[in-house]
Amino acid sequence: VIFSMSVGLVGGYGLAYFTDVITVADYLIGIQYAFVPFYVTYSLIKSLVFAFIISSVASYYGYYAYGGALDVGKASTNAVVNSSILILLFNLMLTQLMLN
Repeated sequence: VIFSMSVGLVGGYGLAYFTDVITVADYLIGIQYAFVPFYVTYSLIKSLVFAFIISSVASYYGYYAYGGALDVGKASTNAVVNSSILILLFNLMLTQLMLN
């Protein structure tokens, strides 16, 4: 998460430096003006919750998968679908709890 945020900031700086869309000074002022330190904490908490959801749901479906290769494929499909749904729900709940 920290790496992707850093790449985004460096990419924005590169865009400002190599193009005439925005000046580097305006970019840096905008970054400083719009920066909220809690958003970094919020994104780290979300990434930890999402990692827990993905790993626990996949472990659950993997542990209770039985039969042949067809059943393992069904279990992995169910794990991906349920993880995606839970991530959407927890994203909504975390956003409502932490940003409102």
